[in-house]
Amino acid sequence: MTQSKSDSQEYRKDLDKELETHFKIIKSCSVKTDGETILLAARPESRYPYFYPRDVACASELLAYLSTSEFSIADDSYKLLKSVANFVLKAIRDDGYLGQRYALSGEEKSIYKQEDNNAHGMIILSNYLLTAKKKGENIQNIDEFLLSINNAAQYAIKNFYRPEINLFHSTTSIHESALEEGFSCWTNFAYLKAFYLVSKVNSELDTPDIIPDRILVFKSAFKHNLFGIMVSNHRFLRRIDQKGNYDFKPDFTLLSPFYFGFGKETKDYVDNSVSFLERQLWDPELGMIQRYLPFSGDIEIHTHSGNGPWLQYTAILAQYHYWCKNIKRGDELIGLIDNYKNENGEIPEHISTCKRFNGFMESEWKTGIDFDKEFDKHILQDNLDFDKILEEANNMHRSYKEVAEKCMIPVDTMEEGGYILFVTPLMWSHVEYMKALLYKHGLYSNDNSHQSS
Repeated sequence: MTQSKSDSQEYRKDLDKELETHFKIIKSCSVKTDGETILLAARPESRYPYFYPRDVACASELLAYLSTSEFSIADDSYKLLKSVANFVLKAIRDDGYLGQRYALSGEEKSIYKQEDNNAHGMIILSNYLLTAKKKGENIQNIDEFLLSINNAAQYAIKNFYRPEINLFHSTTSIHESALEEGFSCWTNFAYLKAFYLVSKVNSELDTPDIIPDRILVFKSAFKHNLFGIMVSNHRFLRRIDQKGNYDFKPDFTLLSPFYFGFGKETKDYVDNSVSFLERQLWDPELGMIQRYLPFSGDIEIHTHSGNGPWLQYTAILAQYHYWCKNIKRGDELIGLIDNYKNENGEIPEHISTCKRFNGFMESEWKTGIDFDKEFDKHILQDNLDFDKILEEANNMHRSYKEVAEKCMIPVDTMEEGGYILFVTPLMWSHVEYMKALLYKHGLYSNDNSHQSS
């Protein structure tokens, strides 16, 4: 049955309203300073009162799409995209380095060695430039943006790239633990996405004097190798560790090829990877997917107030199913996320059960094991100021206390006593939920396969 024009207009109006609701929550995770809006991972009073290049890069993909759309939040999306790009421009070092996170002042607040941030910075800056070009906007300091992109690319290649195996190494990345040490799926596909966008900037803005051809040639060789080496048993690997061992464990990051826009080119491998991770990471009590298997006895496994599903990752899984035209499964996943919104419609970072949270507090937090995991010297920045560790530990303590006092939802019918909400709202969760809605209606695609290889 075809949809009438009036029905189509009504659905579009409903979608516009829903997107606007989520966008307002995203904006609540920001602060205005010096005329710019700084987008944070969560609200300023939360555990994460910082600008994270990773989280914001993921948001920049959505903002770039919305900025040139017909939705009512188009202009506000562009203003926010421009603001976050300007913040990166100020934060990035002259040599091209970008850290894990930043205070509103632009001061680096990184705790961990985290090598994927240069990729995220390149993504943010490129998304802004390409969107401004598409909108016909004048970019007054364009050479400064282009130079920062070039410096970030050059720094990453010089310091993180291992030419003997044509991959980028990481100490930590998305999970912020040594679980990703070596050559991880997430880090390398983040870099591939970044270099694709840089290539697009080069072709659309005509930048040969600032972004040299060898960076574009590098991208092609890197892509060819990545598609070959990060695969075994007809699916993607979580990582190749620093000794060259293949890590076959289930992890959300097996969705990285799809998430960064290379799903079409690697669909068979992606399908197998998703089937594997969805089976292995499904939470039997709460539904949705965990980020990895919670073997809490391993120092590389952080459980953050008790293991359980992560809602932004579940929303990305829903995006994949919508992309595959499996609307029913996508709707099921989005429905599960809806079940765990708070009374204001806000989505947390992750949830756990009351029993798991209490167990975490007794066995890991009060014993200091969680502290040891979070601040394992092996993954910390070199010569890290103890004040930064103390600041983060205080944020952790405050967030766990808040969970115990305000964020526990008792449910008598649940075997484990109910559930807890951790960091609500999380900006990134709302970003991925919005993308899922757009995927569902065929309005959004991050596919890179049409671009030059």
